[in-house]
Amino acid sequence: MPNMQITNLIWPICCLLYLLGLAGCDRPQPFDVHPDFQPYVDRFIAEGAKRGHDIDFSDTGLSIIFREAVDTETGGVCRGKHRIEIEKFFWDDLNDFQREGLIFHELGHCELGRGHKNDTLPNGEWASRMRGDPIPQGLSAVINYTGARRLYYIDELFDPGTPQPDWATFSADYHAFGPADKSLIREISGERRSFQTTINLPSSANFEVEFELDIGLTESWAGVQWGGNEFDNSIRLLHTATKRFLIDSGNQVWGTMREIKHFGKIRPGFNKWTIRKLDDQYHIFLNEEFIYWFDYQVPAGNMLQSIVAGTTSPTFRDVRIYRL
Repeated sequence: MPNMQITNLIWPICCLLYLLGLAGCDRPQPFDVHPDFQPYVDRFIAEGAKRGHDIDFSDTGLSIIFREAVDTETGGVCRGKHRIEIEKFFWDDLNDFQREGLIFHELGHCELGRGHKNDTLPNGEWASRMRGDPIPQGLSAVINYTGARRLYYIDELFDPGTPQPDWATFSADYHAFGPADKSLIREISGERRSFQTTINLPSSANFEVEFELDIGLTESWAGVQWGGNEFDNSIRLLHTATKRFLIDSGNQVWGTMREIKHFGKIRPGFNKWTIRKLDDQYHIFLNEEFIYWFDYQVPAGNMLQSIVAGTTSPTFRDVRIYRL
């Protein structure tokens, strides 16, 4: 009789445990996202919805927290099971676009199951927001995540089969504007170690800045800065004697946009640089050859000046500003 009573109790207990298990499956998983990250999680969900992805972290949970220690890992890491850690020191130095890109990259791992993809486009830029360690030798980790490029990178994040964008093969003709198409508004003739002037034009105006630069033999940076009166709101075009090339801007603009660690088109001695603003784009030419374009942003100031790092003693020659 006692054995029968025990047997009769086992079945109800098993049923109860089963039902409790089902209830546990339906219970929302922990959601622990630091307030600094929440806007970017919301954007990720919204961008996914635009592309047919119904993202709901209630079934998986999500943890995105700061870590204080600076170590050998990158600025962010997905620990698996929707658990992301972001380097506080790294995060504080990023602008809005860069922060979005970082969170989207880590959610690409945790939510979309994406691994790193280090393919490049025809113009040498990254083919995916999911580029990552180990970065192939000779390439920079810098990714231009702005304007039209941002739209492509988000498309590719949610659909790895996204076709390559038109901007990856875009080219501009230096000679599209001849002398008759330009009006000289400022000139600093001759050679000098540094210069400073202004671009006094309305934001809607098209213009061109042209100068020659001999950087000498130093490995330090030299070039020009424009579009703002302070470091954080201006744009910079720089290179070194070792042919390292950089298009950079402050955190109030786009951040770093393009870095080439060894740009073979830079030659010894003087190089002729052209910055051409056309409507909503900047076109960059080196020795009258098109090399890059990026999105125009209404400038915070009108300063145009040389910028020299370290002990560099460059020579600038024949700085000219034209209205187109």
